[in-house]
Amino acid sequence: MSSATLFRLSGLALLIAVVIQFAGWAIHPAGEELHHLHSAAQVPSHVIMIVSWSFALFGLIGMYVRQAGRAGKLGLASFVLVMLSVAYHFYLLIFEALVAPILAEDAAARHLIDGGGTLVHGGEALMIVTLPVVIAFPLFGVATLRAGVFPRLAGWLPIASLPAIVLMTVLVEVGPLGALGDQGITTPIAVLYYAIFAGYALAGHALWTERVPVRQPADTIVTASATA
Repeated sequence: MSSATLFRLSGLALLIAVVIQFAGWAIHPAGEELHHLHSAAQVPSHVIMIVSWSFALFGLIGMYVRQAGRAGKLGLASFVLVMLSVAYHFYLLIFEALVAPILAEDAAARHLIDGGGTLVHGGEALMIVTLPVVIAFPLFGVATLRAGVFPRLAGWLPIASLPAIVLMTVLVEVGPLGALGDQGITTPIAVLYYAIFAGYALAGHALWTERVPVRQPADTIVTASATA
């Protein structure tokens, strides 16, 4: 299989990932509190998101490889952080889909995932990866902007994901949009992932349509389709 085909498939994977991610949030409970874990949508919504992240994993690898030559050390470091974050999301989603609902049904174990329980969101030990998980996608967005290979929004949207969730949290918690927090699809955390996945979908479209410029030794730019 040619590299051009692999890049196109990784682009398609990113396009599929964003659609599935939206579908997961469309049925996601309004939160992750104990009473939300009893929702009939708890398991299917998280399973759908696991599928979305599976497509994103393949697509992100292709996205990085395509811009690696111009993304530099920041590109490599941020990509490593993104892969760490993806691994964390797989763990968290599997926990929320398969383990948390079982614990929620067990009166003797329920306290572990309620309030400040030791297994809330997968366990207190994971707090050490919070900062890398939070900054991974914006940093990769900065690297994408600097590389200049993909559309600029492919970098800006992941960068904007952090201020977006902060703004949305304020608007929902103390502002005029409080009702939006009652549905999983419009919660602040959902907005964070919309921005991230939409940015990657733009990069995916560029890969799928073979419109990603490739820097040649003579400092000329041709499209990926011309090199296939």
